[in-house]
Amino acid sequence: MTGGQNFQGCRQILLCVAIVTCIGIGFSSCQSRDKEPPELVLVTPAFDGLNVQYGGVMFVQFTATDNQADGGIWKVELRKADGVTVRTSQVGLWQGARIDTLVVPFALDATSWPTETMTLAVIVDDAAGNRSAEFRDFNYTAAADVPSILVALTQEPDDSSSLLTFDDPIQAPSITSGLPLSHDLAYASDTYALADATNATVHLIDRQSMAIQNTWSSAQSTGTAPLIKRIHALGLQAGFTIVHASGLAIINPSGGLLFERFSEAPWSPVDARFSGNTCVLWERNEATSNHRLRSWDFVTGASGPIVNLAVQPAGLGMTPDQNSGSPGTVFAINEATGVTLIDLTTGVMNDLCGLIGSGDLPTNDYLTAGFGNEEALFVRGSQLCRQDIGPVSSGSTLPIAGDAIDVQSRADGSAHMLIDEGNSRRLLAWSPLDSGPVANEIALPINTKAIWLVSE
Repeated sequence: MTGGQNFQGCRQILLCVAIVTCIGIGFSSCQSRDKEPPELVLVTPAFDGLNVQYGGVMFVQFTATDNQADGGIWKVELRKADGVTVRTSQVGLWQGARIDTLVVPFALDATSWPTETMTLAVIVDDAAGNRSAEFRDFNYTAAADVPSILVALTQEPDDSSSLLTFDDPIQAPSITSGLPLSHDLAYASDTYALADATNATVHLIDRQSMAIQNTWSSAQSTGTAPLIKRIHALGLQAGFTIVHASGLAIINPSGGLLFERFSEAPWSPVDARFSGNTCVLWERNEATSNHRLRSWDFVTGASGPIVNLAVQPAGLGMTPDQNSGSPGTVFAINEATGVTLIDLTTGVMNDLCGLIGSGDLPTNDYLTAGFGNEEALFVRGSQLCRQDIGPVSSGSTLPIAGDAIDVQSRADGSAHMLIDEGNSRRLLAWSPLDSGPVANEIALPINTKAIWLVSE
């Protein structure tokens, strides 16, 4: 046998040994492979038949555990009536051998979803690819099918307040009188929140009984009234964001404190906005008239960078889906700098473009809002301006018949405006899908201080 034949023979023997070894290893691996699916418990909703509607928030709570410690991926989907086609979903990681309790909120703000029975699917995979899934059917009511009730907060001659509830535009409202004098109104989870006009107190009124069930007060807030500057519906979950004279607080509908941060003198709060989980507080230095933004993650409490604004903003808004090409979710407007986009993660500010429209910007800080998640809505002179967030000034303007008192963005991207028409006040509602706002046919009393459109 030649040397070449010896080499060939040895190579064949080694190859056979390698194949046998690989087969052995593979068989052993298959024998020890994790085949046990993770344990999934869908806590909320616990049963089929949950009723939800456009403009609300649907909370999904579940627990996931596994026999291994390497965890895996979870996915929560809202599916169409066929139970297969996904309308929207969220994905995340879970930890494995220990119990993970996860809460996933869905903002129900899609105007295109019809009224139908939909399917909730919760799916968890472990690192080995084993899967568990749970399903619930729920009843969804579309935007066009949700009846709305207009609620107005008024200031009475005896220094009390009333809530006027308009179920039907051609009928007289139901009136709840004798409430503490208040100047701002918000609504969440069958609860009205009223900002006291004098004290650092928020009055929480049950929608069914129309009685004050709870209050929230700040012992730290002092200074010139009103000590409660603004109230907003929280949106991430049932509750309210309160901007008061000494800082910011977030409470649940029963008045329980969920989150609180304070301002340092000489800074005082002006207003607050939310972008996803990020809470942004707009502050003014009363000694120098400088302005800045502070931000925190509502879930973790982590602080973002302090952003010192170069000029005094005439208004602030959130545009989480803006596509200007620059990072940022919050914008400020100013006559000199135009639209400035602010990246809350880095503090970087980009002056994108000048303002559309003409005339002076108002001194009222509350006439600017994010619109449709990618536009700015603001008042300039006698015009209502709808401007794209981008490097070029573009958008549309409409004349306003009357004086704008308040502009607020809603969870679905629309905006509501309170307009003073001289002898009465009126609600304007504007959806990003429409070319212009729609005036509510109800003429509100001239002593109306704030409004809210409640979806039943």
